[in-house]
Amino acid sequence: MRANYVQNNSPQFKVLSDDQIEEIHFAACEIMERTGAKVMNKEAQELLDGAGAQIEDGNKVKIPSYLIDQAIRRAPKRVVLCNRDGKRTMTLEAHSIYFGCNPDNPEYIDPFTHERRPFVSNDGMHLAKIVDHTDNIDFVLNACFSADVPEDVADRVIVRQMMLHQRKTIGFSCKNADTLLDIIDMAAIIAGGHDRLRLNPCIFHIQEPISPLTHDDNSIKEVMICAEKHIPLVYYPMPMGGATAPATAAGILAQNHAESLTGLVIHQLTSPGAPFVYGGVASIMDMKTARFSYGAPELHLQCAALADIAHYFKLPVWGTAGCVDSKTLDQQAGVEIAISCLMAGLSGANLIHDVGLMDQASVTCPEIFLLADEVIGMVKHIIKGIDVSKETLALDVIDKVGPGGNFLSDEHTFTHFKRFWMPGLFDRSSSAKGESKTLGEKLNEEAIRIIKNHEVPPLEEEKLKELLKLEKKWLA
Repeated sequence: MRANYVQNNSPQFKVLSDDQIEEIHFAACEIMERTGAKVMNKEAQELLDGAGAQIEDGNKVKIPSYLIDQAIRRAPKRVVLCNRDGKRTMTLEAHSIYFGCNPDNPEYIDPFTHERRPFVSNDGMHLAKIVDHTDNIDFVLNACFSADVPEDVADRVIVRQMMLHQRKTIGFSCKNADTLLDIIDMAAIIAGGHDRLRLNPCIFHIQEPISPLTHDDNSIKEVMICAEKHIPLVYYPMPMGGATAPATAAGILAQNHAESLTGLVIHQLTSPGAPFVYGGVASIMDMKTARFSYGAPELHLQCAALADIAHYFKLPVWGTAGCVDSKTLDQQAGVEIAISCLMAGLSGANLIHDVGLMDQASVTCPEIFLLADEVIGMVKHIIKGIDVSKETLALDVIDKVGPGGNFLSDEHTFTHFKRFWMPGLFDRSSSAKGESKTLGEKLNEEAIRIIKNHEVPPLEEEKLKELLKLEKKWLA
């Protein structure tokens, strides 16, 4: 007798075979043992030296492969992230996918004036409301730009804006280790204390080495702080093929793998079991412009390959999608968003960032978040796959309706049509008469409507008071 249901598969693809992954891993081990890396932090050097690494020429560290294997074993296979209310909303494991946007950039296209201008802190509040309103953007990632406040506090100001005006998980980079500690204190206020923050983190930190094979003092200091305090850390390089990495995909991947693993080794030596997310944003240098290309197919292919490597070692993985080389919200932007989000989703990358970045990560606007939200909704629907069971095969329903009938009035249709993906902004009308506005116009109107009308529940009064008290310290 046949079962009532069969196990369903989620659509996925692999770029690398297991044999290729092992070759890339062994190549990275060779890089770390033979070539080594510059590690500019003295405390990390002492930690590595005590564990069996070799220190040469003051700051060049050669890491034996057994330390790499040990770090991979120690690192947690899953990392859980929470929203502002403490709800565990993202579980980074296996092929679970979550998308996040970058709400602050050096420049901003104002939805009210259409002017491209420097980003200011009030724009952060507007974009936070946009993100809070979306259904498919799962987290925010702050690069911490704000032209209207002192550079030394811009990172803290923008993170505070995200804490006050949206409720999703907050990722961030920051200026230095002192700022990192301040932001961790801010998050502890939101979480209800440092112990609760450690158990249910509502933030994660991102930090980068400098390709090729250089780990500066501040970056490693922040890696070690995150390990000590068990704040989830993403440590990812941005190797640029032909410039800061070899011009071949395999060479870029081997170097990227070595750079991320160096951070992992230091992180796990500092605090075994601390939450770590592996990854990289590996692309090419456009040889005509000498710029890092965010819309290049190589970037999305290599990020998918990095996801394969992470899955092989059962490490949570950083992904990249929804970022475009286009200068504005045009047809090129739509194509680049769609291809990159689908590839990242199919690769099973866990924490997929950079949604909404335009012009090589120099500008953004509210409308691109709303377009990406629509596209990501489609991608998440595709990733669900097809449910095959007695109920969904609907043999009795087909037999009841019979040849020449229709299913519109059947109860089975009423039960299941609600699972169809429905567009929020895309037009499915039968003729141009049904819709006179362009997609760009609809996106702009929706962005302005949300900014003016969306209300985010206020932070609890006591927590707000504590945040403002902390703010006085860093504005003094």
